[in-house]
Amino acid sequence: MVARKLRRTNLSVDAYAFVQNLLTNGNRYKPGEKISVEELSRELGVSRTPLWGAINRLEAEGIVEIVPRQGVYLINYDPDRVLEIYQTREALEGMAARLAATRATDRQLVALEASVEEQRRLLADNDLLGFRGVVLDFHEQIGRMGQNRTLSRLLTSVLAQIRAMGTQHSYVMMALPHSCEDHTRLIKALQERNPDAAERIAREHMKDVVRQVGRALQSKEAIAATGDSRLTRV
Repeated sequence: MVARKLRRTNLSVDAYAFVQNLLTNGNRYKPGEKISVEELSRELGVSRTPLWGAINRLEAEGIVEIVPRQGVYLINYDPDRVLEIYQTREALEGMAARLAATRATDRQLVALEASVEEQRRLLADNDLLGFRGVVLDFHEQIGRMGQNRTLSRLLTSVLAQIRAMGTQHSYVMMALPHSCEDHTRLIKALQERNPDAAERIAREHMKDVVRQVGRALQSKEAIAATGDSRLTRV
C-alpha cells in the first residue's frame, strides 16, 4: 500500500485512520512484523508526534505491540488470543444490544434493516470479504446506539482487532445466511424495545460465532500438524 500525504487540518485523527487501515488490511505488514514509524513519518510528510499518538491508540486497541528499546510490531493473533477476543465480544455485544433496545432511534433501526439487505446481496454475489465488512459495521452501529461511550469504545476496539485478525486467518464463517437471520431477529427485538430478548439474541448469535471460530482454528491447527488438506472443510 502506497502512503499518501496527510492533510494538515487534523493530523492526529488522519494519522490514526490511515495507520489503522494500513495495519488491518494485510497488504503491507505481516503478523509479527516490525513497523517503522520513522519510515511512515517520511512517507506521509508529518512529524512522528501524530504517528506515535496513533500507534499508542492502536496498542490500547490490541492492534500493535510496543516493545521497549525494540520497536513497534503488528500483533500476531494466535488461536488463544482469537478466542479470547471473540468471548469478550459476546459480553460487550450483549450489553450493547440491551442498551440499544431502549435508546436506538427509529432512523437507526431503519439503517440496520438496510444493512441486512446489503448483507444478503453480498452473499448472493459471493462477496464474502464485502459481507464481512458490512457485518462488522452492523455490530459497530449497535454499539453506538446504546449511547454508552465507554461500551462503544470498547466494542469498537474489539471489532478493530477482528478486522485485523481477518487478514491473518483465512477461515470463512459457516452458515452465513443464518447469520443474516440472527441479525433480523435482533432488529425485531430492538424494534419491540425488548432489552431481555435483544441481549439474549445477541449473546446466542455470538456464542454460535465463537463455536464456529473455535472449530475453524482447530481445523487449521490439524492441517498444520498433518498436512491433510481435507480438514479445510469446517
